Amino acid sequence: MVDIHARKKPIVEVSKSHIGNAIKLAYLCHAATKEIRAGDLLLFYRSGDEQCVTSLGVVERFEVLDDAAKIASLVRRRTVYSIKQIEEMAVEPTKVVLFRLVEHLPNPVSFQRLQDDGVVTGNIQSITKISDVAFFTVLRAAGR
Repeated sequence: MVDIHARKKPIVEVSKSHIGNAIKLAYLCHAATKEIRAGDLLLFYRSGDEQCVTSLGVVERFEVLDDAAKIASLVRRRTVYSIKQIEEMAVEPTKVVLFRLVEHLPNPVSFQRLQDDGVVTGNIQSITKISDVAFFTVLRAAGR
């Protein structure tokens, strides 16, 4: 799960030096959302192995592109995707999310906990926007 959490003012205080030292990464997908903006907070859910929310990030830039060369130039040094993989994705409009990884959460939050706490009601298969209450619930469960 990548949670795109749009707000006008920050809901989690993160020092500028902390973000300044954060790792710059990129996330590519074909999710339906187009509501991602710079400054949005991201919660990352590992669906394959761990099935839990593991990390927190902050969006720097969001684009929807279908030009593989443009995508590659934006994400270079931020992702492990090869140019061939980027070309395959760029056959259709691709969401490009450039973000800074703020931290890996001290206590990853399991899918079961997300369900028990009412954060999600079904499988997490795409970018999902959650409420402020749900966001703080995840952070609390993560020990943040």
